[in-house]
Amino acid sequence: MTDIGVRSIRWRPFRLPMDAHFQAASGLLAAREGVLVQLEDTDGRRGTGEASPMEALDGGTVAAVIGLLEAHGADVVSDIESAGDGPGATALRCALDVAMLDLRASAAGVPIAALFTDEPAPWVHVNAVIGGGPPDEVSGYGLEALEAGYGVLKLKVGVASLGEDTKRVAALREAFPEATIRLDANCAWDEQTTLRAFEELYRYRIELLEQPTPADDIEGLARIREQAPMRIAADESVDTAERFDQLLELQAADLIVLKPMFLGGRRTAIALAERAAERSISAFATTTFDSSIGIAASLHLAAALPTDAAQGLGTGAHLGADVTASTLLPRAGRLALPAAPGLGVKPDPDALDAVATAPWAEVAVEA
Repeated sequence: MTDIGVRSIRWRPFRLPMDAHFQAASGLLAAREGVLVQLEDTDGRRGTGEASPMEALDGGTVAAVIGLLEAHGADVVSDIESAGDGPGATALRCALDVAMLDLRASAAGVPIAALFTDEPAPWVHVNAVIGGGPPDEVSGYGLEALEAGYGVLKLKVGVASLGEDTKRVAALREAFPEATIRLDANCAWDEQTTLRAFEELYRYRIELLEQPTPADDIEGLARIREQAPMRIAADESVDTAERFDQLLELQAADLIVLKPMFLGGRRTAIALAERAAERSISAFATTTFDSSIGIAASLHLAAALPTDAAQGLGTGAHLGADVTASTLLPRAGRLALPAAPGLGVKPDPDALDAVATAPWAEVAVEA
């Protein structure tokens, strides 16, 4: 897995309350649970990653991640695949990948993004994300976002009927004529509903639509893209190798959404972006409502991507607590790459103690 000498691995679970319950087509999110994973090298440096699976999206649980760590311990440091492919394994691979990259970049004195590109972007444009709710509530969240400096508003749709979604989109556009609006259906619509949505929503100048149809319906997504009056982004359809291969073959999307937590790490995400670029398909990064550790991991990915799309990294504003002293938040709709080498952010002992659900567990790694 690495040429860095690692002498121990430790982990600690946490639970972050949401600032307010967040509604999407995939369900209601009231809190975000995860596991911090740290690798310590032979020089005493610690690299940190985050494993935060989502059970509602078949990603496993925190208990599954801890079970893998307890079962495999130090083995996963030398062989990241020893965790297998069961529940929690993808999130754990992400944490290990990011922790090792944090160590490597810290040792080299550069940010993680610099390991993947000679000229990482110093900052990236970020969209605000707005969940379910009635039209007046949606407009209120939009106002808060624009006052905070965002220029791109991403609205979750598919939570209610298409008619209700149309009212919500209309309210957002009426309140903010100049804002860039994108939509995310999280697989909630079928092909015919999506085509009706184009007829209803075209007038509101939608920038792009994320994953309107079920993740495994790549052929339907390709047909939708051919008729779409806006750009189509594939999100959940990117999460398996078989679906991704078919998506590239059919050129079923204009963009792909890269979530390191669901893909098994940043290196996997970069490889997917490179393959997509060969088919003239762009990519942008988003988080999965992670802590600032996970946000930073996705930020380093975003800083290495050549894309004109705003990145989905503004989710820290929805957290009611964090594992760091301060949450990684955009300013004026832009998120700056941390100045420190490596990941650039570290857990804060007091902040972590306040949200941790168990003490640190640690295992030595044999040389």
